[in-house]
Amino acid sequence: MARWLARRHPEGEVTATDTDLRFLAGLRHPALRVLRHDVRTEGFPPGTFDLIVARSVLCHLPDRAALPGRMASWLKPGGRLYIEDPSFFPSASSPDPVVRRLGAAVTTTLASTLGSDVAAWARSFPAPLRGLGLGEVGMRVHCPTLTAANAAGRAWALSIADLLPAMARSGALGEAEGAEALAHLRRPGFVDTAHAMIAMWGVRPARHQPEQQTERRAAQRLETGAA
Repeated sequence: MARWLARRHPEGEVTATDTDLRFLAGLRHPALRVLRHDVRTEGFPPGTFDLIVARSVLCHLPDRAALPGRMASWLKPGGRLYIEDPSFFPSASSPDPVVRRLGAAVTTTLASTLGSDVAAWARSFPAPLRGLGLGEVGMRVHCPTLTAANAAGRAWALSIADLLPAMARSGALGEAEGAEALAHLRRPGFVDTAHAMIAMWGVRPARHQPEQQTERRAAQRLETGAA
């Protein structure tokens, strides 16, 4: 996402942040800077950014509810806050018992090991942006189709493979059952949707908005009178 934004806006500056910079080490672009930063404890001056994007971040932070307000304070007038996180509610209604079992195991394991919420947090959108003084608040839901061959399916299978040891340790999914489930995801005929990506956004109002609205109304009255 950071590289894409830098390529789209080479005249600007894109700041990519994380608490662990290992996965940002390969980012190279003249408009891109990489910064070690913890969104929970470290801030930016008010009015720093035109756009703030947090994707698959807040769902993994126990104090997530307080963070949209912190992040909104870093926006310039007219700046936009965009937050997107996964929710595994689609897996609960899957006709595939393996997907239902895996979705429940992922949700339980991430909650017990990291304090993540990949069930209810994103499902509550856009309520976390209400009351922050933002305008144009909205949301979008995307449920990716998973197959053994497409990118979303491969990414999900890789994530499940990484989680298998933690699932076994927590008792959410046995080692043998996990191996069978992983093989199920990789079979040629597999197709399903296990999770949704839910986004919410809002815009910080521009400065002097009431004055601008008054001026527009006055201009409209003058135009009407002239007509």
